Amino acid sequence: MTLSLILSGIIAPAVFWLLYFYYKDRFQPEPVLHVCITYILGFVSAYLCFKSCALLPLIGLPEDPSIIMDNNRWLFFWYCLGPVGLLEECIKFLPFLFIIFYFKSFDEEIDGIIYASVIALGFASYENLHYLVYLEGFELFGRAIASPLTHTIFSSIWGYMVGVAKLSRRSLFRPSLIGLGISAIFHGIFDFLTTSPFLRVLAAGVILIIWIWRIRTIERLHKKKETQVKV
Repeated sequence: MTLSLILSGIIAPAVFWLLYFYYKDRFQPEPVLHVCITYILGFVSAYLCFKSCALLPLIGLPEDPSIIMDNNRWLFFWYCLGPVGLLEECIKFLPFLFIIFYFKSFDEEIDGIIYASVIALGFASYENLHYLVYLEGFELFGRAIASPLTHTIFSSIWGYMVGVAKLSRRSLFRPSLIGLGISAIFHGIFDFLTTSPFLRVLAAGVILIIWIWRIRTIERLHKKKETQVKV
């Protein structure tokens, strides 16, 4: 892998999205060191996810879903929901639990979205490192930008729900279960739709719906913070 590939496919998208998340957390930005640690934890979690996928043949599922993608679409659909959607979201969720309990800087409702997004960004960076050697041209740069975006959108769901519960001193079990379930379903459906040339427009619609929710939620939290500061 060349240096230019690493810069264009991993470093540049990571820096872009990190700056974007930092801007969105402008009222009380997270410590840079914590953001860096969170990104690394996300990167490591992706490595663990890939290692976990190597165990799927033990339960009768292929490690490479492309084997069943064309000849068994129904099984592939459930594969997208389970080993892809649920497994990836759960593994991304593990470092998030560490963060919300051990980072004292986790003190705002928006922090759930921010930290979950940075974890997802690290996760996507490892994925790009793994896949970009097989891509080139427009496809390469498309995945370099899109992969971090989609991962952060899905993770924002459980990040927000669990983050709010933690700051409200409520039990984390129910919001974790619901948040991970919703994220896994959206994640799996999105991945399934992107494998069909006829359904990709629906995949874009899935991302758009969650993106609008994310933007509206962040703006609402900003207005809430502005009101608290004025008071």
